[in-house]
Amino acid sequence: MKKLLLGMTAMMVMAVVAAPSASAQEAEKADAEKKMEKMEGEAKDVHWMKGTMTPPDQETMDISYKVTKSEKGVKGWIVAEADGEKREIPMNDIKWGDDYVSYSWGMPDNADLVISCNLMKQDDGGYAGDCTDNAEDGRTGQMTIAPMETKEKKDETAG
Repeated sequence: MKKLLLGMTAMMVMAVVAAPSASAQEAEKADAEKKMEKMEGEAKDVHWMKGTMTPPDQETMDISYKVTKSEKGVKGWIVAEADGEKREIPMNDIKWGDDYVSYSWGMPDNADLVISCNLMKQDDGGYAGDCTDNAEDGRTGQMTIAPMETKEKKDETAG
């Protein structure tokens, strides 16, 4: 009987110790809400820009750029659709100055190939320039970033 009482007492103590207190549960809930607010804020901070890509010896194609800004810096992706499949290609080493944008990227199916782009600001507010790969023959293509539309411009065209 003594062993049974000791066992039951141990189980009760374990249940009390293992169960999170109400304040701990509230703290976890508040932490989860903060994380959700941060994610929603980051989603609102995503900027989409239109552009074009002209690979060497190929036709020009429309693309989009997806760019986010955070405490860790700027992250970006080139978003292109080929053969009905949408691809997001990460951009690396993004530098954005008053009159230029530079970045590099690679093809997902060829990790050794790095394409470096240097785009200069154009009179219309967009950017255009060459992208050169690191292959032995150093092929060059072109990319553009269209001028970003302001809310006022969108309102004018809609009305």
